Amino acid sequence: MASAKRIFIVDDESDLTDLLRYQLKREGFKVEAKNDPFAALNAARDFGPDLIVLDVMMPDLDGYQLLRMFRSDNLVGEVPVVMLTARAGVEDRIKGLESGADDYLGKPFDAKELVLRIRAILKRVKEQSKSSVRQIVLGNVTMDEEDHTVSIGNEDIPFTVTEFKLLQYFLKRKNRVQTRENLLFSVWKFDSEVETRTVDVHIRRLRKKMAEADLMIETVRGVGYRLVKEVR
Repeated sequence: MASAKRIFIVDDESDLTDLLRYQLKREGFKVEAKNDPFAALNAARDFGPDLIVLDVMMPDLDGYQLLRMFRSDNLVGEVPVVMLTARAGVEDRIKGLESGADDYLGKPFDAKELVLRIRAILKRVKEQSKSSVRQIVLGNVTMDEEDHTVSIGNEDIPFTVTEFKLLQYFLKRKNRVQTRENLLFSVWKFDSEVETRTVDVHIRRLRKKMAEADLMIETVRGVGYRLVKEVR
């Protein structure tokens, strides 16, 4: 029997989160909710959701800001998000989708409609996972995740295991700033023998091997690195 899908809710209205928790549990989901947006990111990372339901209009830290935090996080950055808001205008919907939301539902809403949208998104994610080709193509860089090969243009470039993992991490998060700590956690799993300067050494090696790529890893001073399209 398949395990229950995990839904994480962030809304400052406790009455609404209690209602949604009840409705979604009745539908067979495992549910966690937070009314404090400042506690949401850490709670989501601990919970490991399959989908996040996020309110827009919250005090001090609104849903758009929190969505950007989710999207830049190495653990929940790829989790689909449904945004809830009393602002249901076209411009607000566009803003939500452009911020990285997968769907947008105006308040008041029918809980049954939310359930249908959640199921539709989870089904789409499952189908994409089944049909996806294990290849990442950005610009003239092609990475085959099954064969562990990388080509730039028409030339195959040899990468060590660690270099491959590091480049893979960047390719999946193009234009997102990555701190050295994030990279250590994701690539090296916080190996106690690894120091942040090790990241810098591997970045230099990647840059050398990607000299002919139309992508580049740029330094964001005081923060870390990000992969961007190079302007030649």
